[in-house]
Amino acid sequence: MALQLTASEQATLAQLEAKGSPSQARRAAVILRSNNGVSAAAIARELGISTNQVYYWRNQWMQRGMQIFEAAVQAEETAVADEQPAATIAAPAEAPRPGVDVPRLPLTLCETVGLLPDDPMAEAGRKVLHFHFERMLFHEPGVRLGEDIEHVHDMRVATRRMRSAFRLFAPFFDAKTVRPLVRGLRRTAQALGAVRDLDVFREKAERFMAERPGLSLEPLFTTWQADYDAARQALLAELDSKRFARFVERFQTFVSTPGMGAISANGDSALANRVRYVAPRLIYEHYERVRAYETVLDGASLDTLHALRIEFKRLRYAVEFFAEVLGPEASLVIKEIKIMQDHLGDLNDTQVAIQTLEDFISQHWHRHSGIPHFLRENINGVLLYADAKAAEQRHLLETFPQAWANFNREEVRRSLALAIAAL
Repeated sequence: MALQLTASEQATLAQLEAKGSPSQARRAAVILRSNNGVSAAAIARELGISTNQVYYWRNQWMQRGMQIFEAAVQAEETAVADEQPAATIAAPAEAPRPGVDVPRLPLTLCETVGLLPDDPMAEAGRKVLHFHFERMLFHEPGVRLGEDIEHVHDMRVATRRMRSAFRLFAPFFDAKTVRPLVRGLRRTAQALGAVRDLDVFREKAERFMAERPGLSLEPLFTTWQADYDAARQALLAELDSKRFARFVERFQTFVSTPGMGAISANGDSALANRVRYVAPRLIYEHYERVRAYETVLDGASLDTLHALRIEFKRLRYAVEFFAEVLGPEASLVIKEIKIMQDHLGDLNDTQVAIQTLEDFISQHWHRHSGIPHFLRENINGVLLYADAKAAEQRHLLETFPQAWANFNREEVRRSLALAIAAL
């Protein structure tokens, strides 16, 4: 995809690639290589970014031109006014912008939650939420920059953990206090998820292409890119909104104010609502929900296995939230839960991918109905990819009973019991 840059644009971009900030240099490299007809996949490999980022900055260039280097444009104007040579173009010193260049709030980013066995459950929940809230904010600048897909993943994971924490600790908080915080998390998670899902789709499709030189999924990528651009713009709009700013402010007040929203308990009830007494019950309740699926797994539908994946996720978070006060055996339990979660997650991803590919193929045939085959856009690569996803799904279904048996072995059950016994 050649962009047909002018000689002046090429010269300016070459200077930015050589002397600009790391983000400016990457963007300039994307545009210059695109101008030379280098494929998105090749550019992504060379620069260590995803093809989503390549397509994104290509599209942004076509829409905004040099405005994607706003700081560089301002510097160039200053350099021209001072009659400086073009080689001196550089980003001017600018004050960091909270939420854009740096996190919105000063962050402590402690390595551990700091949970104690005698913490009241409400305050334990507050510690867990504070830990992951800071990580959500830490990744916001990287999400905005859009040059490393892992920031979207990590920010989304933080929101997921907080939503699970609210579900786990809900009985110990006033619903009226936490309800708006949960709503804000849901909105943020949805905006992040729309971008992250498309990142995952493309990442897996790229691996498929890398193993088959000469295979093209360009028609599929073009369609996905339009969806990705829309999802990313919606995400940035959410992060820029006054609503998100108010949500962050309220959440910060909540996690930094001991006692806020906690349900009052007196006497023996207050003593009983401590981590060492409540955590074992909560963990085993989630474990029981997972084990109960054993009675319905023979011939289970994909919907049932998807529901089991969610239960595994909640069990994992429950163990992880209390890991600091559990015995060392908890690490093995978490590892085994993650294996199952990944297996079921891959299975769910294949189902979503298959449905997405079937929709694309159906729409393609509809758009090209009545057009001779030799004039139609070639989607043979997409058809092969759909077949490969169906084969991957069959393999995951066939190997699931073995994975389930491995999780249910005596060593895992004993390790869970010993981890909890430490309380």
